[in-house]
Amino acid sequence: MNTVCRVALAALGLCLSAGAGELTARMNLTLDRVRHGGPPAYTDAFLLADAVPKHERRFTEFSGDVSGRYIGALASVAQQGDRAFPELERVVAELVLLQKPDGHFGDPFSTGAVTRSDMALLWGNGRLLIGLLEHHRLKPSERVRNSARKLGDCLVKLGPRLNDPKVREQYSGDQVAVGYICWTQIIEGLVELHRVTHDARYLKLAGDIAANTFRHPKQHSHGFVTALRGILELYRETHDAQWLQKVETEWEGILASGNLLPQGALPEIFKPLIQRDEGCAEADWLRFNLALWAETRKPRYLEHAELTLFNEFFFNQFQTGDFGHHSFSADGIGAGGARAWWCCTFHGLRAFPDVLRSAFHTEAGALCYDLPVDGEGAVTGLTLRADATLAHDATVTLSVRETDDQEHTLRVRLPAWATKVEVSLHRAPLGGVCKDGALELKRRWLRGETLTVTYTLATRLLTDAQHPGCVAFKHGPWLLGVNEDDSAMFFDEPYQRNRVIVPAATNGVVQLNPAADRFARRGPFVASAAHLALPYLPGGYPCQPQLVTLRPMAEHTKIGDTTPWVLWFEPKK
Repeated sequence: MNTVCRVALAALGLCLSAGAGELTARMNLTLDRVRHGGPPAYTDAFLLADAVPKHERRFTEFSGDVSGRYIGALASVAQQGDRAFPELERVVAELVLLQKPDGHFGDPFSTGAVTRSDMALLWGNGRLLIGLLEHHRLKPSERVRNSARKLGDCLVKLGPRLNDPKVREQYSGDQVAVGYICWTQIIEGLVELHRVTHDARYLKLAGDIAANTFRHPKQHSHGFVTALRGILELYRETHDAQWLQKVETEWEGILASGNLLPQGALPEIFKPLIQRDEGCAEADWLRFNLALWAETRKPRYLEHAELTLFNEFFFNQFQTGDFGHHSFSADGIGAGGARAWWCCTFHGLRAFPDVLRSAFHTEAGALCYDLPVDGEGAVTGLTLRADATLAHDATVTLSVRETDDQEHTLRVRLPAWATKVEVSLHRAPLGGVCKDGALELKRRWLRGETLTVTYTLATRLLTDAQHPGCVAFKHGPWLLGVNEDDSAMFFDEPYQRNRVIVPAATNGVVQLNPAADRFARRGPFVASAAHLALPYLPGGYPCQPQLVTLRPMAEHTKIGDTTPWVLWFEPKK
């Protein structure tokens, strides 16, 4: 991050430790947008309009959606970073005063048949329930706890109406934002409310809703995966194996259905309505995979979290820090986009603390470094901090923060996208043993030591049934593409007839030369370590071969909102 960015963040109270990497910078970009950015600005009145309700902005019928997401996101960031946000406490204090006598927020529920307006109310109140409880986790409060409990009691009373099979069938069509997912997404809030109150009614209702949760065509992916995250929390609370089996089966079903795209993106709406991405769905899928990894330690979940993080999740973040939507095209991503300030911006921010916590884990007394991102990990007698500059130089710095000067084991994961991982101390390699997919080092650590983890990145060819006859390129964890802003000539008409010249592949691995700007271009959200030169024959003048720079699609945050990306290329026959 350059000096200007650091000064600006420091002025806003967003302190970055020396050497902090891209993940920290991205989180602070979105945090700054939520706290100080706009338009629209998140003033108290603007946030609380959906809880009043005061219908002066979009989506106030989803009562509690914006206010609940805001509270949950800021509370989670504050807890992760030991920060204080005065505006958060002010909004929470104002919010609880708006609660209706029956416990809900917003317009009244209907008393007859369940309506689309009821579904919108359920969605917002569900987001508000988990938001209040995430604030309670940060700063336990009897007032907030009682407010959450009143809302939970309201949902318990509504349970028989919403768990009716006829209602489930009625709202499991193409209603999307007001589908049955408005009810099933409430599971995570009910489970957390049980953790806080130990009231069995909330866990019982969560189980009843979980039994009614299923995937179907034209379903809102964000709502469905939110429900799956809730069911996984239900398993953690009850230890009932049926719930873990259910979410693992549904995870496999999403992959088998073709609803997970090669860049780790879920479409906003499941097939056959795959049209655009959604920041909320990408944040959900990322968090869901990290939670499954933490619960099962099955590598496939960590690998999918990593795929989404370095590609779709970073790509989805706008220059402003917002998250939102981008339309899919036949060969990649189309021009334009939409900042979803009403949902995705908050849900994107909410994902960062989960990623930071997932950098390390402990196992059998060893400290394991899993994701090449910023974070801090500890076992008894040893604390390490990771500052990742993978995008610039394919390295991560591990600093010894605390130690008891005893021998401890560090395990650095060997990801599938790297051919080799090396750890050095003061430029001298540390000997280690490759064991169970990790480089294992056992030694006496000293406070203040700085280790450098270096990844040797591989370039691989990808194929996909949705793009027959085409290939995509992946370098390290990044999916590469060509964007019109940086490579206007590639898009000369008729660019659809461009043919790339692909070197011979060995086990899917190819050799491409570094692009000319690889070691010259640095800056926030520039992944220069993955800039590669790709030869191609222009569709309009194939007699004159050209070179184009492949760049990680994650650089979209730097480039801007309107440029299209080509991710799939037709090779020269």
